[in-house]
Amino acid sequence: MSKHQSKEALLARVGRLSQLGGITSLVCAEGRGKGISTLRVRTAAGLELWVVPDKGMDIFEASFLGQSLCWHSPTGLVHPSYYSSRGLDWLGTFAGGLLTTCGLTTVGSPSVDGDQELGLHGSISNTSAEHVSWNETWDNEDCRFEIKGRVRETAVHGPNLSLERTISTTLHSKSFTIEDRVENRGVRESPLMVLYHFNFGYPLLTEHSQIFASPSKVNPIDEWSRQSLDNWMIFERPTRNQRERVYFHELKRDPNSWATVVLVRDRRCPDFGIKLRYDATTLPEFVQWKMAGENHFVLGLEPGNCRTLGRSAERQRGALQTIQPGEERRFQINFEVLDSAQAVRTAIEGTVV
Repeated sequence: MSKHQSKEALLARVGRLSQLGGITSLVCAEGRGKGISTLRVRTAAGLELWVVPDKGMDIFEASFLGQSLCWHSPTGLVHPSYYSSRGLDWLGTFAGGLLTTCGLTTVGSPSVDGDQELGLHGSISNTSAEHVSWNETWDNEDCRFEIKGRVRETAVHGPNLSLERTISTTLHSKSFTIEDRVENRGVRESPLMVLYHFNFGYPLLTEHSQIFASPSKVNPIDEWSRQSLDNWMIFERPTRNQRERVYFHELKRDPNSWATVVLVRDRRCPDFGIKLRYDATTLPEFVQWKMAGENHFVLGLEPGNCRTLGRSAERQRGALQTIQPGEERRFQINFEVLDSAQAVRTAIEGTVV
């Protein structure tokens, strides 16, 4: 479809906009995902996203021209009613998908912080959204697709945090934007830990893939990760019983304090990939989860305001962020599909600061 066709020319050729793209509401019909609401977003450029209001407004499926961009875990979509906050139980409801949000008051390893026992990665990705809405609005010759919803992390005598998320793209786009606003609606100061757990898999991720970024420092999480520190940016073929490697990156920022990371499918022929660009003012940390195992062949690229060692460790290193009553924080991430050698070259040049 020609990008330059006018609104009138396009609508003259279809019965309704959904023939070209748009937002469709779906509900899972069976299995442990039964009853989960999903909003399917399609653009005429070939980008497809499944936004899941019942899973914290996260993004499960993501594909371009029919090929998946993300990793699906063995669990598949699991209804929030199966969620448990104990220890590592979060893994039993971790669908992977393009984006799983971690937080809002704890991220990373289970820990004990004061008198609280905290499980892996927090509860927000297993919380259903409210005030969910979506729109398809023409703006000149393009149509804007926008989904909004609010997710709350609350408890009696505990936190009262609200996450309002907007995911937007356009009919002709190969990209989308996530804009989050977190507000403390309680009467007490609260820990604030947020991590955007993007999960990339085959066929985007291959043994020839490469990450392009400009870290000023790379910190391996353990000795196993340190052994391959020089190869943090490249992947290898799936290996049975492989262990995960994790790296904490301090990424350089452009003059506007944004950071850019590019993942290329095949470094030998760099003509396809994705670009993450995000506001590092409020997301100063970047975590890389490198897992080249059979059945778990996945790369996590994860902007956040914290690392993944747990809230207790974050407090001990003096990096735990808090949010005051009435205060709000904003986070923004742009995601783009790179479908040509020129687009890849330009994106890689943008990682050099």
